[in-house]
Amino acid sequence: MSEQDNINVVKASFGALTAHDLNKWSALQTTDSTTESTGGLAPMNLEQNQMFLQNFLTAFPDLHFVVTRIVAQGNDVVAHWTVTGKHNGPLLTPTGNTIPATGKKAVVTGSNTFELKSGKIYRAWSYWDMTSLLSQLGLMPPM
Repeated sequence: MSEQDNINVVKASFGALTAHDLNKWSALQTTDSTTESTGGLAPMNLEQNQMFLQNFLTAFPDLHFVVTRIVAQGNDVVAHWTVTGKHNGPLLTPTGNTIPATGKKAVVTGSNTFELKSGKIYRAWSYWDMTSLLSQLGLMPPM
């Protein structure tokens, strides 16, 4: 696959998340994909990652990603993004507790590094500002 093809796959994965379409998102992953993410188990297999993402889609029903920068080299793609959403549903924490809906809007930035194989996402590392999210939801002192 060309670097542009790999970029298109990554953009499509963020598009699928914004559309809340985990079936489309899953189709862009290899069946043996693994992901490491802030606030998640490390590493997560495809099923665990789907559950992790569904948690945020439930908590933020209007979740919307915008990719602000994307760079590719061979089979590696790095995407910087901003995500927005209003916390209108329960959010499960990594410890298994639930944060009830706060009704507050949040804007968070992050970056993902992807490794692609045969036109699908094989590995992903996601880094985002959890402290900022918790602060915006009123769960931590303002930053």
